[in-house]
Parts: sequence; structure tokens; C-alpha cells
Amino acid sequence: MVRQLLFTLLLLTVLGCDNGIDKSLISNKEKLYSPDNKFALYRYNIESSMAFGSPITVIEILPSDKECDYTDQDFLRFRNDYPIWINWKNNDTINVRLIADGAELQDKQPFKKETQKWKEWIFEVEYYSVFSSSLGGDYEFGNYTADSNQITFNSNEKSLTFKTNEIQMVLDSNKIDLTHIFQTKLGLALTSYSFNNYRGNKLGTQKFFIKVHE
Repeated sequence: MVRQLLFTLLLLTVLGCDNGIDKSLISNKEKLYSPDNKFALYRYNIESSMAFGSPITVIEILPSDKECDYTDQDFLRFRNDYPIWINWKNNDTINVRLIADGAELQDKQPFKKETQKWKEWIFEVEYYSVFSSSLGGDYEFGNYTADSNQITFNSNEKSLTFKTNEIQMVLDSNKIDLTHIFQTKLGLALTSYSFNNYRGNKLGTQKFFIKVHE
């Protein structure tokens, strides 16, 4: 009850009198194209303007030829839970792995599954707690090899191989930020990597988020 009240107060703060979002509160803007490239899924944070508030992460889906202006409040949110992994299963269905806000470590992971419908899309959602998080390091990008099951990044320092269903990648200018997300008995383990000086435009069949700059 208290958490719902705090979230309501947050929305009342970030929404202006014209029921639009204050763009100065928007951060971490990323988009992920659908398999047929007809739509783009936007994931972004709405920061709190209150000292006690926390940012919320929301999802908006638009035709790929339409730019998101982030002022529209017609978005999908998963309460205060964070969508750490998003993948288009097909053009109509989207898989989401959520880090549940305040969730304790549990023996069963994911500890909850559900299906949601939002507009014309189906979201297959899994809820997890976090077991650990760490930094994997920064590397100069050399080259990569990929197939439908795994991708290997090569640099002067070392080669790193990941299962494609355990990573979320964000392409930012000439850098790839990669989060390795794998399941343990008690929750998700997260490790972050950066590969610098990437000059390509494709990563095999892997779909990745694109950092949005304005």
C-alpha cells in the first residue's frame, strides 16, 4: 500500500499540468527493433524529482519510422520492477526478465511467471531476484564470431564467449555495453562488460539495443 502511494506521488510529480512527462526527467534511452523492423521498443527511465523517490523504467513501442519524444504517458511499466532482459520472440510476442523490486533470494528462479497483453503485443514475463553483480572489465574490440547459440568477442587481452540467451547488449556510438545475465539457484548473476572502438553495424543474428542520443 505504501509503495503504491509513493509511486502515485511520483507520477503526479513527473506529469505536468498538461498530463505530459517532463523531458528533463528522462534518462537511459534505448531502443530495440522488432524482427521485421516495423516497430521499435523503447526502454527508458523516468527519474523522480522528489528527494525520496526512485526512477522507474518504462517501455513504449512505436512504428520504427516514428521518433519517441518521451512526453507521452501511454507506456507500459512493471511497477517498480526493472526489465533487465528484453527480447522479441517474434513480431507479436516479447520476452521480459524482470528484477523484482525488493525481492529476497529464493530457492526457485524465476519465482513467478505471467503473461500480459499491452495493446497488440503479448509480454511473457519472468520475475527474478538478484544474487550478485560485478564488473567484467573494459576491452578494446577486435572482432567477433557468432551463431544462433553463442557469440565470442576477441580483443588483445582475451576472448570472451557468451550464450546469446544470457546477454543484453547496448550499442552506443562505437562502443558495446554488454551485460551477462545468468541464472543461479537463488537469483540472477549480472556481470557488465564494455567493448570499445566497435566500428561494425551488425552482430550476426543478434538483436541489440541502440542508445538514443538527442
